[in-house]
Amino acid sequence: MVTTCLCPVCGYAMEDPPSDFNICPCCGTEFGYHDANTSTNTLRAAWLRGGAKWWSTTDPEPDGWDPYVQVSDLLSSQRSA
Repeated sequence: MVTTCLCPVCGYAMEDPPSDFNICPCCGTEFGYHDANTSTNTLRAAWLRGGAKWWSTTDPEPDGWDPYVQVSDLLSSQRSA
């Protein structure tokens, strides 16, 4: 069984935790670097302003992927927690 961890920036289900310089294939955030002096809210806003494009050139974008639904689900889950 593969454990997934949600990226706190974009809500993508990552295979590795968002720490230790792991990079989210969806938004491209490198955890421990990009988030060292920038909040996840600021990183999310910048990614969305940039068009919320799939970042990875090696991991394919999932079929039917919608970045806005993904972020909406993330924010909804944070509000209900």
